[in-house]
Amino acid sequence: MVKGRDEIFDDFLSFCSCYYVWSLAPFQKKKKKKKKKKKISPHTQKKRMRNNKYNHQARRQQLSKCIRAAGLIALGMIVLSIQESWYYSSSPSTNFDNESANGDRATVKTYSNEEESEHQHSSFRYQFMHNHHQKNNYHHSHSSDSEDPLDLRKRLKRALTARPPAFERALMEYVEKHKSATTVSKKDSENHKYIIYVSGGNDGYGNRLPGVAMAFLWALLTDRVLLVHWRDTFPNPANWGKLFQPGLEMDVDKLRDSLSDKILQYVPVGSSASCGNSKKGSSSNNGCAMIIRDDYAKIASKELNQQYPEKVLLFKSDDYAMPLLVNNEHYKDQVKSLFNNKHANVFGHIARWLLNPSPKIQKTVDRTFESLGKYNFGMHLRMQKPMPAGGDKGVKVPEPEVFFKFARMRAEALGFPASDTVFYLASDDARTRDRATEYFSRRGLTVRFMEGIKFGNDGDRTSVESLQNAIAEMRVLSMCDEIVGSYGSSFSAVAASWGAITKYDIRADGSYWNTAWNEPCWRFASRGHSTAISDAASLPYHEGCHEGMSTFKDWQKSNWNKGKGL
Repeated sequence: MVKGRDEIFDDFLSFCSCYYVWSLAPFQKKKKKKKKKKKISPHTQKKRMRNNKYNHQARRQQLSKCIRAAGLIALGMIVLSIQESWYYSSSPSTNFDNESANGDRATVKTYSNEEESEHQHSSFRYQFMHNHHQKNNYHHSHSSDSEDPLDLRKRLKRALTARPPAFERALMEYVEKHKSATTVSKKDSENHKYIIYVSGGNDGYGNRLPGVAMAFLWALLTDRVLLVHWRDTFPNPANWGKLFQPGLEMDVDKLRDSLSDKILQYVPVGSSASCGNSKKGSSSNNGCAMIIRDDYAKIASKELNQQYPEKVLLFKSDDYAMPLLVNNEHYKDQVKSLFNNKHANVFGHIARWLLNPSPKIQKTVDRTFESLGKYNFGMHLRMQKPMPAGGDKGVKVPEPEVFFKFARMRAEALGFPASDTVFYLASDDARTRDRATEYFSRRGLTVRFMEGIKFGNDGDRTSVESLQNAIAEMRVLSMCDEIVGSYGSSFSAVAASWGAITKYDIRADGSYWNTAWNEPCWRFASRGHSTAISDAASLPYHEGCHEGMSTFKDWQKSNWNKGKGL
């Protein structure tokens, strides 16, 4: 049992007092009864005097040592007290994990005259005693006085987006392996196995990016090298390198001169997405296998190197089937060890490295974010999504003001000061900008947009610049403090996970839905693909996924995770 300061101090005083009395006992003058002196010989008298002298000297030396030790202890306690007082006054804390963001406010006590003396004495002793619990106790009792809750939210986001040490080490090892496979020699490229992410030609980026992130984790877990076949059927496509530059070349089109013919024979060309003459699935015997949605159930249960021994895997995905991989019993513990014993925000950690924007996009991101405020509320309004909604053709989207009202309400609830808050709007419809300007300016609030955005049907996908701006808007949204997005759109879901944000969605009927899990949506979980991981913690989120549910008839009439209508 650890003693408190008062108890330690009392023990120390008792020790010194007892030792002091014991040491001075021979020197105390005591009244003695007069006794008749006995005659002693001169020799005996000299001997007694000599012994007394030696005893007195020994006791004086012991007393001196005690006094010196007590002085040194007191001096040490004074130095520690001064040092600690300076530490807490100048730097409240640099360790977020040891702080209590919800600490109780320190209790203020009053004392009677009789209690005042004891209180001061106790305070005196606390000043000079050091206890290893003091730091935690200090923050528990004072954090609410010295910490701004909004600043704590900022620091929490920095903590959530910080790269886990184990993942950092895995990345360093992967970089060396990737360079060995792609930069040394064609012969060396034959010593590695590959997984090639094959994107859908007309898929939006909200569908592609979750797939490439899953392919990268697959590569880490199974000792493969990730390459990307970034197919586009857009009029003026943007290749992988014009969008992302993680520091490694991954575009298969740019690596054809670096790979052996034994590898290239399985690499897709142009709009192709097949293994050449090989068959689909793992039954292929010639070194290449294509993995499509029909094979996803195997991802949840099989040892993947045994299931897919081929030299090259082509992974085609327009969905976020990551829950299958992270809940596979063969890899579950390994995934947790990579990401601080958590499955949440796996996409975000990967995206913050793999999806590093190209210099041109990053310049746009920096310029836009500099125009924002201390607290930023991101709004993504997908007003022209060409997909069935509620079983009918056409899009059922509430009026833009529904989004604006929710963003304003949420910002007010969080305590964002109006003077320091900016509402950032990303949309595929120019009319929403006019409506946002009118709504927020009338209330003395600030709204910002990205410069250079062009608009068209379902956004503008007609130029490289427009496609780059789409990635820039997604990245700016991820850097906001809060996000409200559009139902049925993976764009804001990817942005939220990129920034470790649990966002809200506005549904077609104007109600709102809190994601409760900062990952992109696995939309096919609600279509019978989730039986392989029926007990996964994240499954309720994915089964109620706004994007998957949005294509079901009458889905907006469901009560699944609905909040109060606006």
